[in-house]
Amino acid sequence: MRIMTFNIQHCKNYISKKIDVPAVADAIALLGAEVVVLNEVYGAGAHPAYTAQAEELAGKLGYHFYFAPAIEFENEGPYGNAFLSRFPILEAQTVPVPTVPRNHPGYFEDRCAFRAVVESDKKRYTVIGIHFGLQPEEQEQCVKTVCRLIDDAVYPVILAGDFNVHPDNPLLEPIRQRLADCGELPGGDDLTFPSDAPKEKIDYVFCSRELTVKSVSVPQMVVSDHLPVVVEVE
Repeated sequence: MRIMTFNIQHCKNYISKKIDVPAVADAIALLGAEVVVLNEVYGAGAHPAYTAQAEELAGKLGYHFYFAPAIEFENEGPYGNAFLSRFPILEAQTVPVPTVPRNHPGYFEDRCAFRAVVESDKKRYTVIGIHFGLQPEEQEQCVKTVCRLIDDAVYPVILAGDFNVHPDNPLLEPIRQRLADCGELPGGDDLTFPSDAPKEKIDYVFCSRELTVKSVSVPQMVVSDHLPVVVEVE
């Protein structure tokens, strides 16, 4: 099964700066991703430029989809994470991340995770997608949220998304105790941001250790401001 995580920056093309849903769909198709976790996805709302992006992407790919909005931006629309799957989505739910006191001037935003179950080759998998906040307090709540979902999972787990933290951040330790970072590559080849000259690894795919990682890549395609991460497991 080929997994992809991709912060699509609401389908805003990094080069043209225009909303370009087909370019994102083309990237997913080109990379052969079968299970896709997307961050920064808009739903249809007041802003005329933003359509139901998850549904539109799924339609172009012939995939199933689930949209997990975390927030409703005034004059724009619902915004959050999305899940695309070549395989039927047997169940899915949105899980809000608890909010924290916003008592300093840093940027805060409501966040959520999603949990979905898919079946491939008569095997079921739990897929968890999330987009961490920028503040350490938010990130800590994100870690607690996904760890609860991991601990409650019945099937092997795939966890993916934009975590907004570097690999050496101790906040990731509770996740590493539960799952393997299956997106690690030597020599800086796993850097994901910014896409045109990547300097940071902040996008991750983790999976249960019972799964075998067959391949890992960070394709150098400048579509969003992030690069995608593609992992094949069995």
